[in-house]
Amino acid sequence: MTAKPLRIYCESFGCQMNAYDTEGILSLLEKHGHTEVVSPESADCIIINTCSVREHAEQRAIGRLRDLSRHGGAALVVCGCMAQRLGLTLFDLVPAVRIVAGTESYSLLPEAIADAVERGGRFAFLDGGSREVEVRSPRAGGRVSRYVAITRGCESYCSYCIVPYLRGKVRSGSSSAIVREVSRLVEGGAKEVTLLGQNVIAYRDGETGFADLVKRILEETDIRRLRFLTSHPRDIGPDVFELMASNERFCSHIHLPVQAGSNRILAAMNRGYTRETYLDKVRDARARVPEIAITTDIIVGFPSETDTDFGQTLDLVREVRFDSAFTFQYSPRSGTAASALEDDVPFAVKRKRLHALNAAVQEVRTGILRAQIGAEAEILLDGAVRKGQYRFLKGRTPQFRNVLVPSGGLRDGDVVHAALKRLANFTFVGEVVTEAET
Repeated sequence: MTAKPLRIYCESFGCQMNAYDTEGILSLLEKHGHTEVVSPESADCIIINTCSVREHAEQRAIGRLRDLSRHGGAALVVCGCMAQRLGLTLFDLVPAVRIVAGTESYSLLPEAIADAVERGGRFAFLDGGSREVEVRSPRAGGRVSRYVAITRGCESYCSYCIVPYLRGKVRSGSSSAIVREVSRLVEGGAKEVTLLGQNVIAYRDGETGFADLVKRILEETDIRRLRFLTSHPRDIGPDVFELMASNERFCSHIHLPVQAGSNRILAAMNRGYTRETYLDKVRDARARVPEIAITTDIIVGFPSETDTDFGQTLDLVREVRFDSAFTFQYSPRSGTAASALEDDVPFAVKRKRLHALNAAVQEVRTGILRAQIGAEAEILLDGAVRKGQYRFLKGRTPQFRNVLVPSGGLRDGDVVHAALKRLANFTFVGEVVTEAET
């Protein structure tokens, strides 16, 4: 512990793994006597956990860092994938930055932050720290939904993706430590845990694979709901779908990024599967778990993508019937295999295709949700929302669909059954039909 407890302000950009890492950083700093504050103006140290998956994400983070540098006295710390990728360059881009910490260096932050605040030091950690997957204890204060990282790194080397170069090879946490962590989270009030990794299906601890880990968690803990993010279509198989079919606590939702519907583009992306094998896995999932919801990621405008290629992506969206999709225009990332290709799809064409893709995704999504009106669903409540003069609690179905119910007599963490009465945009408004389970 330093002689002077510090006030820490954090912001996180990007994926759920970054949000989880930010929690871990705060937990570590709290163990050294520091406290989190809710505004940068009152902070001794400002930590920004960054994303590098797209150039736009980096530009947003750099802009935010420049804004925050105007707060003067606070030590500015940059963590995450952008810190790993840009390294010492960040000191030139944002001169107020005092610490640059790569993706495996967070254990070094407490001492570095103390030096930066108390003595004005400047530090960069890009190779230090542990390469092991630490299964972290939760921060104080229970929340209904929590994350646990079970893998770090990726070895898929999709041609457009910078992540394997920044996060390293796949490493897996101890299965026993993961089970203990889920149990601790349950004791702290968690009802739902999401297992995280760049590719959770790649999990391996000795003879224990992903499906075996899920079985252990379901058998050895009292977690009400278990989810996972993200899975690679190449690796997911019937063992995962069978677990969903046999245990309702393993939520019937998978995020299965397809990225494109054209075999030619999938090969150029180095995705490791074809359109046909992807569709076979979707059919297998729905045969075993009829109620399953499937969400995805899709990129438009990858180098050499033609109208025919894009049309195959639209056809796949309509055939699979995704609950939702994160959609992106391709942009080159320096250091990836695809950055050597000519970015030959004009920006206007990318934008037009993205608009058409979003329209198709929303049409399918609307149809799926409208078909659910009048049905009943189990809802795990996890927060309050005010709509005009009315107060609601929000929650999700096992399929990760959003629902609002009147708040009277209910609280976060309650599990209710609700009739889905109507849609407000893409959120159900429901009516509770059973007493709450706590």
